Amino acid sequence: MSYAFMKMGATVMTTAAVFEVLYWVAIVSMSVVLVLVNVGILAIGFQFWKKHKRVLGIGCWLFSLFCFYLISIMINKTFM
Repeated sequence: MSYAFMKMGATVMTTAAVFEVLYWVAIVSMSVVLVLVNVGILAIGFQFWKKHKRVLGIGCWLFSLFCFYLISIMINKTFM
């Protein structure tokens, strides 16, 4: 591949580099969305608790805590 039209010292972003950047953008945005969804589920659990639907509230809390655990494993394996 010839880049004769480019000046000396200029960098070229290859297709692989573009896909690597898109991969990391997708991973970070997915992590943020998962955390926000779990915060919402946790908040719904508190609403259930206030409305005296204790079993649903506890179920939401346990599900949310389990999901936070899974997200932390995913983040540790991906970023650390």
